[in-house]
Amino acid sequence: MKGPILFLGIGGSGMSSLAHMALDLEIPVIGYDKKSSEATEFLQERGSTIYHSIETIPLDGMQMVVYSSAINDKHKDVFDTIKGLGIPLKHRSEFMHLLVSKQKSISVAGSHGKTSTTTMVSQILTEKGFDPTIMIGGDTSLLQKRGGKIGSGNFAVYESDESDGTFLGHKAEYRLLTNIDNDHLDYYKTRERLEDAFFEYMGFQSSGETILFCGDPGIKAVLQSKHKDLAFHKGFHISLLVTEDIVKEEWFQNLQNHWANQITTILYKLGKDELTFQLGNETYRLTLPYPGVHYLTNGLVALTCAFRIGISPNDSIAILSRYIGVKRRQEILGQWKAVTVVDDYGHHPTEIKMVIQSLKDKHATKGKLHVLFQPHRFTRTKLLLEDLANSLLGADFLYLLPIYSAGETPIPGITSMSFLPFLEANPPKMLIGELTADLEILKQNLKPGDLFLCLGAGNVRDWGVSLLSEPEAR
Repeated sequence: MKGPILFLGIGGSGMSSLAHMALDLEIPVIGYDKKSSEATEFLQERGSTIYHSIETIPLDGMQMVVYSSAINDKHKDVFDTIKGLGIPLKHRSEFMHLLVSKQKSISVAGSHGKTSTTTMVSQILTEKGFDPTIMIGGDTSLLQKRGGKIGSGNFAVYESDESDGTFLGHKAEYRLLTNIDNDHLDYYKTRERLEDAFFEYMGFQSSGETILFCGDPGIKAVLQSKHKDLAFHKGFHISLLVTEDIVKEEWFQNLQNHWANQITTILYKLGKDELTFQLGNETYRLTLPYPGVHYLTNGLVALTCAFRIGISPNDSIAILSRYIGVKRRQEILGQWKAVTVVDDYGHHPTEIKMVIQSLKDKHATKGKLHVLFQPHRFTRTKLLLEDLANSLLGADFLYLLPIYSAGETPIPGITSMSFLPFLEANPPKMLIGELTADLEILKQNLKPGDLFLCLGAGNVRDWGVSLLSEPEAR
């Protein structure tokens, strides 16, 4: 590829990562995004040309156009023009496969934890000298804000996004799955279709390695329903991460009886701030610098992958003990009048509940937990309204912002006010989405020793950053 390549929606986390990878290969990058952002500005610093009006982009000489699912029917005329000019049009997942086609792929999928698990695998391989190609849908210091980079080694590690079904095109040699939960039902329509997609991703009928965290109810439910009819490809191997209770269940025993030679069982047990597991005749102990059982279970998935590649568990444990984390995952932004300000990307009920519980456990002997939640997308809010509300009940004080549309058309009758009937046990303060006015309300309620959590996948972080710009922040 010589370029230039046009990226439509270049400011998105996945698209910006791919653009950085193209720049690593010295391919000229042109991008479109309707708004300027830190991501687009950094790409410009590296030599990209960014447009904020799609109609003004010169298409002459363009070698390829890469688009994300966020670029929709509103841009049909532009798509038709591109096709009319004979310019190859690739979805971001197709382009990623072009970039990693000469390496062994490690694909990380799941409703939650993809970014953290991908970062963990990448950190282990990087510190062990493998120099992998990496594509992460988040900002981590491992990549110095880039999200993606081309490595010279034999492996490529990337997130597989299930939101639009394109993850089923990721024919990776190593397939990792953290969990299955009710998300993106606007695309799949039913839970059954969602589970079928994840089951196909598991890849029993293809060669390669699959690693499943069976402590997740969603993954376990799929295996329970499918175990009697499973057939393994002769080149297929699976690692099942299980508890003692799971080992006794029928579906697990059936798999062991039929496919023992192609299964590795890793028995784990969760404790307070640690996870112990057995591999072979050895027992290991995993701890991480971040609170929350979800980080520990993601870590177990990551080090199992590393083990199957040939890296010892002890080496992976040592590396993960200094796990560097990802921006917007329990990220401490600073302090304002002895109030700790934290930002987290959680926007699904399961994620929200885990983040709130993790921070409450860590902060239990200090002050109160104040949660500022910004619902993400009208479709997700409508589908998961009651579950979202219930996940927020663990906050000591709750504040609701207007719904962040993410480009969606509003749905009549679906607003942040829709949460109120489900939050009578913890009535929230309704904010208007205007920084100055909202901050006055927040400052009146926050006390020294409290923890203030900005929670959501939109721009809720701005409220925390703005609070820290107030007098007496540090």
